[in-house]
Amino acid sequence: MVKVGDAVGRCPACGREYRRPRPAVLPIVCDCYRECPMCGAEMEPYSPDLDPATYGREENPAGQSARMDTIMRCPSCGYLSDRKPVEVELT
Repeated sequence: MVKVGDAVGRCPACGREYRRPRPAVLPIVCDCYRECPMCGAEMEPYSPDLDPATYGREENPAGQSARMDTIMRCPSCGYLSDRKPVEVELT
């Protein structure tokens, strides 16, 4: 049986709903990870300013800290985020 109409999916992170005409073959990636949860501004990619081994030596014997997981930074308020893109499954 062939389904007709729109394929629908909801982002598990933010709840945003997506609709695409069938057949929806490509996965949808929600961009909610780009929105700052503190001020709502669009975040930008973040790269550490020092060598990764420098961060967190006191906190973690492996030399990693929470800052190593940061992938986005808000240019407005300075919030650091480790949220990653979320794939939305369409059904």
